[in-house]
Amino acid sequence: MSSGSPFYPGPGVTPDALSPRKEICNYFSAYPVYSLAWSRREDRNSMFRMALSSFLEEPTNKVQIAQLSPHHDPSHTPERPDFGVVGEVNVDYPLTKLLWHPATNGYAQPDLLAGTGDSLRLWECEQTSEPAEMGLCKTNMHLRAKMTTRADYSEPITSFDWNQVDPRLVITSSIDTTCTVWDIETQQAKTQLIAHDREVFDVSFVANSQDVFVSAGADGSIRMFDLRSLEHSTILYEAPAAVAPSSSDPSLGDVSYFMGNGGVPAARLSSLVSPLLRLSCNAIDPNYIATFALDSHIVSVIDIRNPGTAVVQLVGHQAPIHAISWSPTSSSQLCSAGADSRVLVWDIQQALTTRQHQQRQALAAAAQAKQLSKLTAAGRGDYEDGRQSPKSPVSASGAQTSSAIQAVAQAAAAQALTQQPTNVAPSLTYAARLPVNSLAWHQNSPEWISIGFGNTIQTLRL
Repeated sequence: MSSGSPFYPGPGVTPDALSPRKEICNYFSAYPVYSLAWSRREDRNSMFRMALSSFLEEPTNKVQIAQLSPHHDPSHTPERPDFGVVGEVNVDYPLTKLLWHPATNGYAQPDLLAGTGDSLRLWECEQTSEPAEMGLCKTNMHLRAKMTTRADYSEPITSFDWNQVDPRLVITSSIDTTCTVWDIETQQAKTQLIAHDREVFDVSFVANSQDVFVSAGADGSIRMFDLRSLEHSTILYEAPAAVAPSSSDPSLGDVSYFMGNGGVPAARLSSLVSPLLRLSCNAIDPNYIATFALDSHIVSVIDIRNPGTAVVQLVGHQAPIHAISWSPTSSSQLCSAGADSRVLVWDIQQALTTRQHQQRQALAAAAQAKQLSKLTAAGRGDYEDGRQSPKSPVSASGAQTSSAIQAVAQAAAAQALTQQPTNVAPSLTYAARLPVNSLAWHQNSPEWISIGFGNTIQTLRL
């Protein structure tokens, strides 16, 4: 974190001595902003370029490309923009997500931008020498493909991910309970599967994998799939069930809405489990996934090696969370933003270290309990067969039994401790002016995080 960073540290965090040229860069759109994505290229002309989309309740929405101006103000002036628009196209409906081509195996020419909403769209973005605003050059956006599973009508697409290992593959999630894998070269669906019992809200490939992906949905679960074996899936996590509505609770009003015939809750399981809205796969360590539920103030971190429970809970938001993202360069750092207008940066390294220590203790306690149980059973057998000395059979057997019981209790306590998530407080906090809807961590310059709120995008230096 730089000395002039807009984030303020939590307890025990001290900024370094560097003083960068600028800590906050602004872009002001004419429309409310929702989706946001940084370009993944490293060349100077593309590095500080982002794509964004509007959220308008009308038939025409916007997709824009904004780029950092070479003439931006080096001092922090909140009312002046630092980014200028270099490209813009119209779409019918708001986009749920935007992503640039991963550019892992060389740069695509021209650069590719994908977005989802009523379909999966792919634009070719080509920079020109034609002048644009703020000393920038225009970018032409040409629609290369519009992909849907049906020609007449397609269910809305909630999210998607672009495979880092094989950039030909894109996977989308939909409210029709399915996930679809696309080949963007042939512009055809490779496979489609029913992933959840209800709507699928998010999907992501696991880091460094061409075949493994995870999804989150309205049924409150995170599921893992492998494209090489789609007959099976693994439920990694299920959100805790909510409390059933009570007719004696006046704050709920008429609870008959929740009830079926004869006063029995309708769709009991699905109605009481909180939908999981978003997930984020760790970019460095593929074992960790972060997620949050509808209206939740807490981010849960899951270890796929220990499915079923969260290993870490990030506690610090005071209103529902809207977005999460892992650091592109750190396996223990992630960022979240929400309706409380706060952007929180977390470091879970200490919590993970503590967790690993607890797991080692639990294994050692279980091994000790098992060994003492064997010794106790053997001692009882010797006494009954007459091989044990009659000197003090009762006291010896009693002492062994007592030690075994104590060891089993210690092992159970240690195991129970590993089943409880470790709560972590944020290390850095930034307060925006409005609830934050979107969040993007710069892939090539990880000291920068962009957030979207209202019609404003702020790019913050850590």
